[in-house]
Amino acid sequence: MTVTIGPDIDLDAETVILPSGRRYTNADADADADHFEGKRAGRPSLDSGVSPQIAFRVPPATKAKLRAVANSLGRTEASIVREALDRFLETASTSR
Repeated sequence: MTVTIGPDIDLDAETVILPSGRRYTNADADADADHFEGKRAGRPSLDSGVSPQIAFRVPPATKAKLRAVANSLGRTEASIVREALDRFLETASTSR
């Protein structure tokens, strides 16, 4: 799969300087393309396969509470929601 971001640049005709001060060459571009070939964008899977996503709406107050708790615990909102859902499902499955 080839992804083009922006217009092509002729690195022989145009000078692109890296933050290090070195010129970016076609060889650099080829090496970067080889490095990123086959890599997926986005967040990594939670396991070795594909992690399905669940999207749902919550009231603004619930979102604000979640954000505050996540910040205070140094965790992501998603990790807290996953833990809460796992706990709920475990309780629900054992109470039947």
